[in-house]
Amino acid sequence: YQRRVRTELDFSHKKIPELPDTIGDLKSLIKLNLSSNKLKFLPDSIGNLRTLVVLNCFNNQLRELPQQITNLSDIEELNLSLNRLTALPRGMGSFNHILFLDLSNNQLTELSPQIGLLSTLKELYVSNNELCKLPVEIGRCAQLVTLIATNNRLTELPDELGNLTSLERFELTNNDLVHIAPDIGEIEALTKLDLSLNPLCDELDAVARQGNAALIKYIRSNEYRNVHEKARPK
Repeated sequence: YQRRVRTELDFSHKKIPELPDTIGDLKSLIKLNLSSNKLKFLPDSIGNLRTLVVLNCFNNQLRELPQQITNLSDIEELNLSLNRLTALPRGMGSFNHILFLDLSNNQLTELSPQIGLLSTLKELYVSNNELCKLPVEIGRCAQLVTLIATNNRLTELPDELGNLTSLERFELTNNDLVHIAPDIGEIEALTKLDLSLNPLCDELDAVARQGNAALIKYIRSNEYRNVHEKARPK
């Protein structure tokens, strides 16, 4: 008789206040669902789950993450949405296979430059935080297809976003943007750009009201590049 190896564990909606350290003994675990509990922290032993591919911590009370979580180098999907995180641990650039990262609905004031090390990342969600800017290193996430950064405090966007040649969907609703970098218009894959509820300059606002297609066409034009250059601080 061979003991069955557990590869998936669903602890969602259990009102769990904390995980035991022994969670780290389940070293064959591939999927772990901890969503909708009352977790305020994760044990350091979470870092022992080196075969973990999916970790869902949606809707808990996490204020910080253990440094050991960066040991999860096989992780592909990481959902940390709807928690109370104010910062991320150093070393998250070690997620060499990550495809999906949801940091929305937290209290983050900045994204680490290490985000640029996530070269496999396809979907990034950072809505409903306190972000005032995006790091220039985000332009290295060459596989990024979806970037959702609504409901933050973004006042400007780095020119390096123009390097995201795979980006199709970019949502920036309800920020503090007046202009956006014309380099974003060079992303040929871009089909959805949402700038609604931003204090856009008159020219950009007028075009944005005409719809998504008109907006993308405008930011790709020489006319907008000239408007943007004139508005830049000398």
